[in-house]
Amino acid sequence: MTNKKPLLANRWMLTPIEIVFIVAFVVLTIGGIFVSAQDALQLGRALNLNLTQTIILNQGIVNLQREVQLTHNEVTRLLGALDNPPIPISRFGFMKIQVNNLFTAVTSPTRTYAFANEDLAIVQEIVDQFAMLDQLIITWEQAGSTATQQTALLKEMDNQLGLMETTIKKLVDRQAILQREEIIQTRDSLAASQRTTLMAGSVLLLVSIALALVFRHTLTLRLQQAVEADQLKSQLLANVSHELRTPISAIQGYSQLLNEEVYGSLTDKQQTTIGRILINTTQLKGMVNNLLDSAQIEQGKLTLRNDSFAPIDLLETTYSALNILAITKNLDLTSEVASNVPATLNGDVLRLQQILFNLVSNSIKFTESGNVHMRIFIPDQNHWALEVIDTGIGISPEAQEQVFTAFWQIDSSATRPYRGSGLGLSIVKQLVDLMSGKITLVSQPEKGSTFTVIFPMRVQS
Repeated sequence: MTNKKPLLANRWMLTPIEIVFIVAFVVLTIGGIFVSAQDALQLGRALNLNLTQTIILNQGIVNLQREVQLTHNEVTRLLGALDNPPIPISRFGFMKIQVNNLFTAVTSPTRTYAFANEDLAIVQEIVDQFAMLDQLIITWEQAGSTATQQTALLKEMDNQLGLMETTIKKLVDRQAILQREEIIQTRDSLAASQRTTLMAGSVLLLVSIALALVFRHTLTLRLQQAVEADQLKSQLLANVSHELRTPISAIQGYSQLLNEEVYGSLTDKQQTTIGRILINTTQLKGMVNNLLDSAQIEQGKLTLRNDSFAPIDLLETTYSALNILAITKNLDLTSEVASNVPATLNGDVLRLQQILFNLVSNSIKFTESGNVHMRIFIPDQNHWALEVIDTGIGISPEAQEQVFTAFWQIDSSATRPYRGSGLGLSIVKQLVDLMSGKITLVSQPEKGSTFTVIFPMRVQS
């Protein structure tokens, strides 16, 4: 009789049910580890961003934006006083360097930072616009051009620089959204990895615990890097916005002195040009303030003061700053303090001024005819309120749900008639919430809008 080796199941005295259980145990364990590894790889790809290069790229875009603005200022100055022969536009060389650096960075095959195909198309659009501007400047600098030809070329440069500013603004906005989406994707991938790690742990406790600790430690470090990158970008935005405040304030101050003819009388054309400079610097300063405050709020660094102020001063300061915008559009900017309002109120007067400034400038922007009215009143004995009423284009019920969302705009296209960053109303909502207030909106399309902000009479520390 031939001796046969016993089957493995018989040698280990395993029942068919136990064999099925062991096979399922092994399969689930290997499957759980495999899925966990896949999630970890996906998270690694999502986090495979060179943070240093990303920050350098963002700084390059900001530098390009600054150089375009400075070049635009030179062209505007030349439009007001032509030189014969034409002098070179000094900032154009710096702008050329920034455009070349940006194009080289985004077209490099070894880049490791977030940059979508749509962003590459925007960069190409900037390069094409710069090429057109380069040709215009070459023609401008040629000797023998008449004053009429110089003026025509400068106007074309002014238009081309305006298009470049719009395109660069679109790129900045897209980069902010894209990088925020990368962080969200990272957090989602982290959640998925944690779930699959727990699944593996349910079938092989000791191995799963070890893997979970390793993965969690690695992924937490990566997530911390992503959060730090977001904080660095917010800090960069705050620093750049803060640095922009000083030159903008200087431009605004000197323009105001020129407008008041402190340095001598001006012609009508010069008055018009100075008026346009004042309008644009006022709008730009508001946008810079909004960017800075948005970064500070996001970082939790915004602090509030509690001071006494006169309600009439709040309205008069806003009127002085924004009436020139209303006059330009032939609008009536009016104000009113109700008779039952106390002579003084308490609160952070600078932030209240910013809330009112954003609401009124927003109303002026979207009002083509009629008036914008500011009002301070007492709705009840425990509260006081700011109200801004306009006869503008109004806001549809669907859009009213989104107006306080950061960077949201009814029309976000590059050719939209109403320009802006989409931060004004978002900043208003965040400041009102910080002040324990409440903001409401009542609006009808083609009839106008009413923004009402209610604050507690007693400010809590």
